Amino acid sequence: MTSLARQLKRLALPQNDSTLLCRKEIASLLFYPKQAASIDRDTFYAIGCTGLEELIGIENAFEQFEETLFSQASKSLERSVQSREVNKQLDEQISLFLTLMSPYFMLKPAHKCLEWLIHRFHIHLYNQDSLIACALPYHETKVFVRVIQLLMLSDPTSKWNWLEPKHGVPLARGTLITHCYKDLGFMDFICNFVTKSIKAYSGHTGSNSQLRVLFSFYASTIVPALDASEKITDTVIAKILPYIQKGLKSSHGDYKAATYMIICQLAIKVVMEGALVNNLVVQISKSLKKSPVLVSYTNLYNCTILFRKSSVFLCFFCFITIRVFLMLIFK
Repeated sequence: MTSLARQLKRLALPQNDSTLLCRKEIASLLFYPKQAASIDRDTFYAIGCTGLEELIGIENAFEQFEETLFSQASKSLERSVQSREVNKQLDEQISLFLTLMSPYFMLKPAHKCLEWLIHRFHIHLYNQDSLIACALPYHETKVFVRVIQLLMLSDPTSKWNWLEPKHGVPLARGTLITHCYKDLGFMDFICNFVTKSIKAYSGHTGSNSQLRVLFSFYASTIVPALDASEKITDTVIAKILPYIQKGLKSSHGDYKAATYMIICQLAIKVVMEGALVNNLVVQISKSLKKSPVLVSYTNLYNCTILFRKSSVFLCFFCFITIRVFLMLIFK
């Protein structure tokens, strides 16, 4: 298939896919396709609204969607015949909803909400990136497999073709890690979703403890991917460095801890330039006073690893830095 043909195929789906309006089988997360085809829209809507109400009881950030994705008006909106402008607005709302919902992906209310979004807005066709990002931290679960089965990834030209489930088997962690270090676009996809999630929850009260699963997934994927890489190139460093800098400046302890782990792995695998080492140590030092003692020891360890890979002059600077660290910790 030529590049032009692929572009035309992407443009054709789903904006002008009239078959979405009349099918004997309907994509569904909760029901078999033929069973779903016999269920009316009001029932799907009721399922979705019930799920949303239950999610609001857990996290009030979902209240904003009562007047948009789950409004009465949404029942009459068929996006497959809407303009690109309307679809763009829907994409933004759906992306935000799925980002907020990711921490609750394993809960039944989340599945109910997904059922409505799949039925009414065909998110398995229009919003594959957002849906995959939402579900990816749970890639070893059966729910993840059910979601992926809805996406029709058998097309070898699809960038997500490698996710196509084999006989309903969950995605192996090794497969995920291998793809992460072989495809920098996918590594960036994971890193970007973390920052996107932090931004989505930034305006809401609470400790953001719901993001811990995501931070754990982030560290447990990126660190092994870097470790498995035969050679970490300048391109890889350039790709991940902006996220390291964001992590060091973050007020989220778990995000910062995950960033320290990534820095440590990079320092073990790569001989960094003095300027980069100096920049990282300065940023780690700035975050020291705001960190618990345990995290401060992690900072100290990171600095030690970094300087082991650097020049004699920087080793001297490391000695001075360590003394400052200890004074701050035990003052």
